[in-house]
Amino acid sequence: MSLGHPLELRARIVRAHVELDMKPQEIADLFGVARTSVRRYLAKYAVGESLAPGRPPGARPKLGAKEFAWIRGRLFEDPYVTSYELATDYNRRYRANRVHRSTILRAMHSLGFTHKKRLR
Repeated sequence: MSLGHPLELRARIVRAHVELDMKPQEIADLFGVARTSVRRYLAKYAVGESLAPGRPPGARPKLGAKEFAWIRGRLFEDPYVTSYELATDYNRRYRANRVHRSTILRAMHSLGFTHKKRLR
């Protein structure tokens, strides 16, 4: 998912409307953005809201860099460990951040390990 338009572009869009008295469709064509985005930014400006992009939707990732490093180290330590064992060990070590086996499998995949535990 995209992060949205930069704050500078949003400010330029509002300035074009306020200072140059341009219509939303003209602004959209000029800056190469959707007319609905222009209208949304102008509405935010009209009520005094910040033009900064909001937080992206969705849940935050369960595993951070520290957890990925632990999984990688565990796989290099014992390349024959099963994903079930790895998930159990992880959940014992990180009790506050329990995850399902599927999360461990996705982490392994993103680290370059296959389901069979060999490097690609």
